[in-house]
Formats: sequence, structure tokens, C-alpha cells
Amino acid sequence: MIDEEDDDDFLFADEDDDELLFGEEDDSLANQASKESWNIMIVDDEEEIHSVTQFALGDYEYQGKRLKFLHAYTGKQAIEMLQANEDVALILLDVVMETHDAGLLTVQKIRNELDNHFIRIIMRTGQPGQAPEEEVILKYDINDYKNKTELTDKKLFTTITTSLRSYSDIMEIESFRQNLEKKVEERTAEVVKAKDFIEQINKDITSSINYAKRIQEAMLPPIEQIKRTLPNLFIYFKPRDIVSGDFYWFTEKDGKTFIAAIDCTGHGVPGAFMSLVGDAHLNQIVNADGITSPDIILNKLHLRVRQSLKQAETFNRDGMDMALCVVDPYRKVVEFAGAKNALVYIQEGEIHQIKGDRTPIGGEQREPQRIFKKHIIHVDKPTTFYMFSDGFPDQFGGPEDRKFMTTRLRTLFMEIHEKPFEEQQETLSKTFDNWKATDKKQTDDVIVVGFRLEF
Repeated sequence: MIDEEDDDDFLFADEDDDELLFGEEDDSLANQASKESWNIMIVDDEEEIHSVTQFALGDYEYQGKRLKFLHAYTGKQAIEMLQANEDVALILLDVVMETHDAGLLTVQKIRNELDNHFIRIIMRTGQPGQAPEEEVILKYDINDYKNKTELTDKKLFTTITTSLRSYSDIMEIESFRQNLEKKVEERTAEVVKAKDFIEQINKDITSSINYAKRIQEAMLPPIEQIKRTLPNLFIYFKPRDIVSGDFYWFTEKDGKTFIAAIDCTGHGVPGAFMSLVGDAHLNQIVNADGITSPDIILNKLHLRVRQSLKQAETFNRDGMDMALCVVDPYRKVVEFAGAKNALVYIQEGEIHQIKGDRTPIGGEQREPQRIFKKHIIHVDKPTTFYMFSDGFPDQFGGPEDRKFMTTRLRTLFMEIHEKPFEEQQETLSKTFDNWKATDKKQTDDVIVVGFRLEF
């Protein structure tokens, strides 16, 4: 959340159109983000709210495009208009209209009946007691929640910009998915027609995957940037194939530092695509929605992964395991939440392990609601932390061709934790290579994140 200054005037510089990240867009869904204007729907039973909002945003531009407004005065009317206008980027939705929960019911219909998970939804309420923020943000798939009284011109412009940026990013990912499916279909047809095309096809696929690698590398935050906040840090990142299902994530928000080690289902292209989904949702949840508690971040991420992949209908089981640390220097604590993956930390020569919850992000869900637990570590003395995927402990090798195992990895952490972090990373790399026999393929993607705090 951007702090509000005394002056509510908000000055926007024009932004150049972003170049398409994933190539040409062919079908109508992928082209929605490239139209001449952004379609914005205002849903409120008060005529004055429509007029004030449209007036406040009258001169607004983002990526060189103006806003086009659609007006609905009931939840029912909003649904009818959305059925006729599939390219709405953003909806400003009142909670209390024809009924006290009309807005919330409208959200459910948009996400479930219309199956629209692209549109960004900002709830606005003049009666916050009717729908408490904590309950709404967890239970409903919305992207922001605001009291009408706090939406000054500047706050409104900031909220609109954040939401349109998120919508644009999501549409680029959807464009990439559609084009990837189309390319796979085209290449498969060519293979059936003639085996002579196989060599060229393989070359094209490898070229595409190498391009995907550049995309994934651009997604990952530079290590130098992370070290400006966490100077005592290493990230040992070793994909099994060209692209990786393991990735690391970092951001800063409200004076806190967020760092995670994440292991997506699979490896190679499928795993890398899941990493794009995870990265986009994490940025939205923390940077845009302002959620900073690690357990709630995981709760929200689980819901969005299941919705993005339509897992309730398709029984798709893809997801991700992860360990997430939130460093709060003012309270001198680290908050941790884990989906299957653990956190190991060492204080005063004693090693500790906090296991993650036994359920992953996304995938099959049999329980009514998936809730992750938050753990708090007090950092009143120098403490070294380690997060890792299962790629290192599951690697086969050694004299008896067995897995490396987590117990052996913890012992290694204990042996190296006082060494400089570049040396720790080098030791991990040599240990992994020596364990893996030269004739053995790497079992899985590998990521290990280590950092030390001294407040």
C-alpha cells in the first residue's frame, strides 16, 4: 500500500506500450490486453459514485490507453453486462446493493459461473461492518478491498494502476499458454506427416525452451538486489533441464523482507510454466493486495493456484511446495510458513528445524479449507537460516547409489554455517557434484537458499 501524502493530486507520466513478452497473440482472449482502451466496469447502486469515479479517472492513461467505462447498478445487471463484454479488465464493485451481500455474490458468479479469473475485482464498501476485510480477503477471490472514504483521487489512481498492471501481466501469461499449445499442435502434426521434420522440430523446440529460459531468468530477482537487503546470503540454483520448476522469490513490503524457496510440480517446461504462475500470484498477493503474513500468503496462493488451473473441475494436481520467510527487522523476528518444505536454522551452535505443513499449494484438496500455520523465530542473536527443495536430498549417488537425504544435508549445514556465504555455496555445489555419479542424471531441480541475520 502506498502511503497517502497531504496532496491528493496524483501525477502520472505516460508509459510506453510494453513489448509483447511471449510472441504474437492469435486468438481473441489473448488480444484482450492490446485493445485501444481499458474496459472498466463500475457496479454501484449510487449514481453519484459512478459520476465521481468517472470524473476522477477522466484523464487517466496507462500504457498509452484511456479508460472506457461500463455502468451497472445491481449485481444482476453486472453479470449480464459481463456476459456480453468478455474483455473487461477491471471491476469496481460495491458490496451492499440490492441486497446486503450482492457484491459478494457477484464475485462468486464471476469466478465460478462465468469462469472469469482474469478480470481484476476491487471491492468498495461504505459499510465495512457488513463485510469484514479479513473475512472477505480470505474467502472471496478479489484483488483489493477498500472503504469508499479512503479512496481519494491518488489512492484510486494507484489502485487502478496496480490492478491494470496485474491484468496485463496475467494476459501475457495466458497468451504464452495459448501460443505454446498452438505450437505443440502444429509441431505434432508435422511429425505425423513426415519424420524428416523431426530434426528441425527439435531445433525449434530447443530454441523455444532456451527463449523460455531467458524469460525465467528475467523473472528471478538479481542476487545483487537481494544482497542489498540480505548481504549474508547465497542461492544455490541448479535446474535439471534448461528451465526449472524450482525458483526463488524475493520482495520488500512495509519494511519487511520476503524470501522463499519454491518447488513446482515437475521440471523442464511444465515446471517452468508453474513457476510463472506462482511468481505472478505471489507478486499480486504481497505487492498489490498488501498481505504480509506468511500463513495468509500461502492460504491465498493455494486458492488462486487451484482457481487458475480449474482444479476443482479438471482434477489437475499440479501445484508447488515452498518455504517462505518474512524478515521483520523492527520486531527482530522471522515469520515462517511452509507448504511441505521445512526451515532449518542455527543459533549458538544448535540446529533447529521447523517442518512445513503436510499439504502443498494447489493440487488435490480433500479438506473443507486449507489453512497453513505461521511460526515465529526470535532473532535476538546471530542466526543462520536455510530453505531448500527436495532436489538436493533426493539426488541418487554416493558409494551405494542412494539418496543424499535430509539428515545428511542438515549435517552439512551445521559444518558450513559459520563460513563465508560464497564458500558455503561452493561447498554445496562440490558436495552435490561429488555425490552424483558422472553417469547419473540429475534427479530433480535443486534450490538451496541460505542467509544470516544479525540485528
